[in-house]
Amino acid sequence: MSAQVDGFIAYFGLEDWWLTEFDETERRHIEKNGFGKSSLTQGTVTATSQTAPGLIRAMASFWQPTVEDEILIQRLIAKASEIESKN
Repeated sequence: MSAQVDGFIAYFGLEDWWLTEFDETERRHIEKNGFGKSSLTQGTVTATSQTAPGLIRAMASFWQPTVEDEILIQRLIAKASEIESKN
């Protein structure tokens, strides 16, 4: 995955978090198994009714997790909670 991030991640200004919190393998895994849509990091999002915490929680809830996935899910939920506490 390149350092250029678009889609919902860019729309919500989460590029730095996305690139520093998860390594390339984890990002691909979340995109494929935790979201299932290329719009997470590709394309241009001009408007959405989704919120940043809602998007992150959706990323954490889309797949049937393995034990290893639980760690990713905990990290996603932590970021959603952090954003919510700031609002």
